[in-house]
Amino acid sequence: MEIKDPIQSVENIVKEVHDNTSKYTQPVLARYPLLFAFLVIFSVSLISKGLGNMIDQISFSKEKPFILLVLGVLFLTLTGSLYKWLRKSSE
Repeated sequence: MEIKDPIQSVENIVKEVHDNTSKYTQPVLARYPLLFAFLVIFSVSLISKGLGNMIDQISFSKEKPFILLVLGVLFLTLTGSLYKWLRKSSE
């Protein structure tokens, strides 16, 4: 019995959706690259600002900002370890 990897299943679905929609989006992106670049930058900055405001409302983050820094480094380390583990298991 073959065990399906749920992450790989999601990746396959996303790839299929991307491949099917790219024939419609690529001509528009090629025609208006600057507009879409500004929209992406604006969207990312709004998300960043919104997350920052949400974190500012948590009193713990104001009292001990060093813990946020440690948590950020820990999450990046865990993400890198997960990436290496998934890459090694796919080989």
